[in-house]
Amino acid sequence: MLPLHPRLVHFPIALLVLGAAALIVGQWRRPAWLWQWGLISLGGGWLLTVPAMITGLIDKSALSADSPAVRTADQHTTAMFITWGLYGLALYWAYRWRHDMEREGRRYKVAVLLVAATVILVIASDLGGQLVYRYGVGVQYMVR
Repeated sequence: MLPLHPRLVHFPIALLVLGAAALIVGQWRRPAWLWQWGLISLGGGWLLTVPAMITGLIDKSALSADSPAVRTADQHTTAMFITWGLYGLALYWAYRWRHDMEREGRRYKVAVLLVAATVILVIASDLGGQLVYRYGVGVQYMVR
């Protein structure tokens, strides 16, 4: 069976990064459409991450216990769960506080969460790239 994980990760990554950028810029520049688009994009990316994580865990379970890729796969999985949690919390706060972002530095809390989640997403993506390009995980299915 072909691994689904590599086919499902790119769209959520794009939506999460672009949604985070739109929300951050939209909080200070205030075009309503940009902030709304960022919220929708971030929400869509966050939801589409679920099937990507499930298929990633399925693909990870196919690794043998003595594979040199296991440690990197564990780090990739951990980083992605942290990323998913941070984006989820930022999305929740941004939606809950949408009418009162000025109070108690809320916009800064959301922005810091979004930046932290995006940095960890870049690290997790690099680890995923190492799994493919360094260890060849999933490559045997893609090469004919």
